[in-house]
Amino acid sequence: MAGRGALSCLVLVALMAGSAQAAPRQAPQFPTFFTALGATPNTNYGKQIVEALKLQTTLSNPKLALTVFMPEDRYFDGLAKRLNVAPTQMSKNAGLMKQVLFYHFVTGSSGVRRVFSTPGLRPGMKLDTMYMSTSTKKPYQLAVNAVNGKLQIRSVGTSAYIIRPNIRCGAGYAHIINNVLVPMRLEQIPRI
Repeated sequence: MAGRGALSCLVLVALMAGSAQAAPRQAPQFPTFFTALGATPNTNYGKQIVEALKLQTTLSNPKLALTVFMPEDRYFDGLAKRLNVAPTQMSKNAGLMKQVLFYHFVTGSSGVRRVFSTPGLRPGMKLDTMYMSTSTKKPYQLAVNAVNGKLQIRSVGTSAYIIRPNIRCGAGYAHIINNVLVPMRLEQIPRI
């Protein structure tokens, strides 16, 4: 009997240890988006663009309620290669970089202001970006899709998967993605 009790205790301890290891890693939290850019690995291009556009003060506001989809550096390099330009040439075109950056900043969905962690992103949703159409004065939108159980964010010219979700940044969320979202087909992007 004592042997069974000891065995049961060992099994319980093993199960508890296994469940502790299986617990998901908590996403990092930062006071602001700008702090997150400085501390999140492989987001140097994003930080450089923010600094070039002088958006540090805006993105240092802890009350800024946005959802940001931020590509890792290698995806900016990949876009530059597809456009047949050097990454430094891309960042010199401030107008284009502002459009691209604002296309990654989501203010809500269908005119309703809201921030989104991944549980709030549903296939079929349209997300309002900060990039506004000059003709309609309405925000360009991104679409949420699910492919093989993974969340995909689609734009006019590209799509991306969320690879590191739910980074809390003050009042908003950042999601690291595996591509640069562009608001036009790649062949329409002006070369410098």
